[in-house]
Amino acid sequence: MRYFYKVLLIIVAISIPAVSMIGAFNIVFRLPDLYIYEFNKNQVTREMDLEIKDDELGHFFSEFMKGKEKEFVLVAEYSDGEQSVFSRAEQVNMENARALLNHTLYVLGGAAVLALLSYWFLLVKKKKYELRFAFKGGVFVFAAMLLALWVAFFFGPAREFFFHKIFIRPFGPDDVLPLMLTGHFAQLGLLAVMAVALIILGILASATWRLTKARKMFG
Repeated sequence: MRYFYKVLLIIVAISIPAVSMIGAFNIVFRLPDLYIYEFNKNQVTREMDLEIKDDELGHFFSEFMKGKEKEFVLVAEYSDGEQSVFSRAEQVNMENARALLNHTLYVLGGAAVLALLSYWFLLVKKKKYELRFAFKGGVFVFAAMLLALWVAFFFGPAREFFFHKIFIRPFGPDDVLPLMLTGHFAQLGLLAVMAVALIILGILASATWRLTKARKMFG
């Protein structure tokens, strides 16, 4: 039984940071805020002479990443008439990016279920101190995950590997997506993921401390 408890504690230490990190990725890259901020800051639509607003473009990206827009197709009014903004290669790349993000939901669901079952069993068996200890271990795992993300971002070969994993087709010379999803956008996205993940981890920490609070004999 002792080894079973150890397995549960390891599950908690791994699943809690996984839920925080994967949840943050899905929140940041599905909601419109990051896209709208970056597009407004760089005045993307003005630079590319698009007859739409940067806010509308940001919402389009968000709706696509959430699955409300089935295809990455945007028709805009140019000076010489209506035209598709994105090429076929850009559409395929964004469809792949969404598919990869969707796949993380399975990991998120699995990690959440394992965490809930582990919490339930440990609380039923009155292993509150051990649960707190496992959560603290999860904080170190979380910090290691953040460090690995930043190392991967600034380490050229790792960055190239993930870039080609997401964008599976080479961009053409006239493609506009590289002008929108720049290196600065990726860095800002990672900062946003880190902030949101910390918030989620803080909420989980608060819930864990409430659940594992020792009962007072009097009062």
